[in-house]
Amino acid sequence: MKTERLHGQSVYLVEAVKRALKDRGMTYADVAAALGLSHASTKRIFAQRSFTIDRVEQLCELIGISFLDLARMAEEGRPAARDTLNDALEQALVDDPMLLFCFHLLLGGWTVARIENHYGVGQAMLIPALVKLERMGLIQLLPGNAVRLMTARNIKWRPGGPIRRFFDQRVKEEFLARDFSSPGSVWEFEIGELSEASRALLSRRIANLFREVRDLVAQDAALPPALKTNVGMLIASTPVPLELLARDIADSLESQAPEY
Repeated sequence: MKTERLHGQSVYLVEAVKRALKDRGMTYADVAAALGLSHASTKRIFAQRSFTIDRVEQLCELIGISFLDLARMAEEGRPAARDTLNDALEQALVDDPMLLFCFHLLLGGWTVARIENHYGVGQAMLIPALVKLERMGLIQLLPGNAVRLMTARNIKWRPGGPIRRFFDQRVKEEFLARDFSSPGSVWEFEIGELSEASRALLSRRIANLFREVRDLVAQDAALPPALKTNVGMLIASTPVPLELLARDIADSLESQAPEY
């Protein structure tokens, strides 16, 4: 039997159960009858949130929803995690490469054990970094070196902020220098004239595409590492002067001009 009790953020799961029961017009008396409990015991279980996994599955069957549906309802009921960091926090990450390295991997769903095994980083370096991240309010350290994020997984780095400047100075150059002719790579470049309305539409579609990418990353987070490949994606769009294209032509015409 699955008698493990729910912990941590079970409050959101219980609230989701309550909402589902209310939507269906069910009372504690209905739950008590279905589970074979007294009315008082049922109220106590809800008040103390002392649910076993078996109990939750019984409630799902009573309500007529799957456990996954209930989990989605619980997620929707959670307070929105912050998806931006202030200037001081971003700067603290940039100033300490180990902090930025660890936080980036944790956002991607990496465990402490996986970081150790993949990069050969010992706990003597990892644990102090994790403690600093906890003091910054970015993560919560749990027993067994487990980590709970205190932010959204999809952090929006602020334009002009320390992280964006760091990526502009370091990561962007190295990323664009890679070989995009290798299998699985995509490289496209297009220049054309667009109206303001079309530019606005393009921006919305790019934003939607990145949301989809982040959703896919979150969806694949639980998959074994052997089934995944680290993929980078950069999309940039900005007005460019026509001279960017005409420069070589102008130089060519100048070199071919007759001498008098």
